[in-house]
Amino acid sequence: MKIVVMSWLARETVEIFLRSNIAYRPDLAARPAHVAGDELALLAPDVVIARAADGEAVAALQALLPDCRFIVCRLASAEPARDLPQPGARCAWVCASTWERAEYEAFVLAEALCRPRHWPHPPAMGGQPADVILVGAGVVNLVTALVLRTHGFDVSVVDRMADPLASEHERPRGAGATFGGRDARIFSFNESRQHLACSPRYTPQTHTQFRAKVSQDGWLSRVPEHLGAREQQWIRQLEQVPPWVALAYGNDIVGFNRQSAARWQEIFSLHPEILQDAHYIGRLLRVYPDQASFAAARTAEAEIGALIRTLDLRRLRDDEPALADAIDRGAIAGALAVRGFSLNIQRFGRNLVRLLQELGVRFSWQQQLETIRHDDAGAVSGLVIGGQLCRARHYVICPGAHGRSIEGRSAALDAIGAMVGIWVTLPNDGMPLSSPLKVRRRGFGSGEAAQGANIVPGRDASGAPVLHCSSGHGFVGVDAADVRAADLEELARCVMQTAEDLFGDKFHRARSSGLIGATPEYCIRPWTPSGLGLLEVQDAASGGRLVVSGGHNTGGFAQSPEVAQAVLCALQERPHPMHALYHPRRFADVFEASA
Repeated sequence: MKIVVMSWLARETVEIFLRSNIAYRPDLAARPAHVAGDELALLAPDVVIARAADGEAVAALQALLPDCRFIVCRLASAEPARDLPQPGARCAWVCASTWERAEYEAFVLAEALCRPRHWPHPPAMGGQPADVILVGAGVVNLVTALVLRTHGFDVSVVDRMADPLASEHERPRGAGATFGGRDARIFSFNESRQHLACSPRYTPQTHTQFRAKVSQDGWLSRVPEHLGAREQQWIRQLEQVPPWVALAYGNDIVGFNRQSAARWQEIFSLHPEILQDAHYIGRLLRVYPDQASFAAARTAEAEIGALIRTLDLRRLRDDEPALADAIDRGAIAGALAVRGFSLNIQRFGRNLVRLLQELGVRFSWQQQLETIRHDDAGAVSGLVIGGQLCRARHYVICPGAHGRSIEGRSAALDAIGAMVGIWVTLPNDGMPLSSPLKVRRRGFGSGEAAQGANIVPGRDASGAPVLHCSSGHGFVGVDAADVRAADLEELARCVMQTAEDLFGDKFHRARSSGLIGATPEYCIRPWTPSGLGLLEVQDAASGGRLVVSGGHNTGGFAQSPEVAQAVLCALQERPHPMHALYHPRRFADVFEASA
């Protein structure tokens, strides 16, 4: 993509928007049309961005540059200029209350106009239901299996972990984040959001969060000097994402979450048995330690349609006496009720496995995908699983954080990095907390990676009421199997501090009883440099497709229903927005980033 900006940008946004493939040439608007046209022809832009005041020049340049598209910005308060070119296939207008907002909308539209569509080609054998092998039995693929089976596909699921139904009270050996991590999940509209969008005015000089440790308000759980060449390349790719792109990506992620909200409720209504003993709580609260963060969050939650109401702290104190002490001490300065829910993910996952078995889905445990085989034409010819070549019409791979352990050509697998998440468990007796919380933290490490915390009521293996408390994530590299004790120290301090700050009595009882050990438990989540999830579609030699999904940046659970719809569409003859918006080369195709 090549963009030429032929009008002056707002002073506050020049550094944010400009990069190597964006030419800033405000001088062109004042030149004769034939001179500006000659210079633009040499620059060969895909898109030209201008202001309404330059409408006459844009109209003339449209005739001189038939292959170029134009975006014209204007203020909502201004009268439309008479000489503005008419909107159409090659010209679009954006209108906003400020120039900064109009310029942002113009750049987002330019990215959308320039990125390849990546719609899958119709399969050679049509989109009728057929046999499909799913690799991975985490929650994303379990929901995908349910959707595919409901639509008539013959579904088999393989996973490297032991059978989770063999024991109701133990984590299966080899389990990923769903069955091997914290037994709690929250759905909210901004799960897995693009975290760089939280700082939308960073520049390349200040974009160093992945070169600093959690204690330095960064995202690293590993000492920077201990990161290898592959990790450094992953970080460089992340640092190429400009702030306006991060904000646009974040909006796309929120959009998929919003779509998933309705799909989750449909699944629950059709299959209520999957919620049995899963401690489903159909509400969500957000709490904040100061008025500034509270006010900003109230605006942000309202903008995405998540805000239900602002909570009176006196009423919250009565409704949730477990928070009374934190409110009295000023640890909670504001609270919101927002759209969302929580549940115990491991019971939920086991219920899903049982339902799928009843529907005829076959499971093979302790079987690891080793290689994706391709034929000479580049089509997928089969999967090597447990040393055996397995073939089907379709294949769906959702590897969690372990994508790089799989051999074969896949841009999605190559993008996955490993993020460690950490949690502690507290007793939830006495004055129990009844609502799940999203917490804006204060104190140690609260600037970036450990800015937030999740508190989820649930039950432990014996049925006793507990609170699952997690806080922060830290990048440990691209090898999900390489987690060291030193990687956990700073995140452990974050989650301990949060648990003690909000629930002092419960925390100290957990420490004295041994419920909290010297080192909190952890799991590994997938992460991507772009901050987007991944949805890659390849043709299979069988006439079907291979789909790789994942990389959901700690939010795979939230988006599971919409991911399942995108997979279903890929195996049929229908496009889905996720095919383009989560394509692993979306950023590189537009910005010519190194793969």
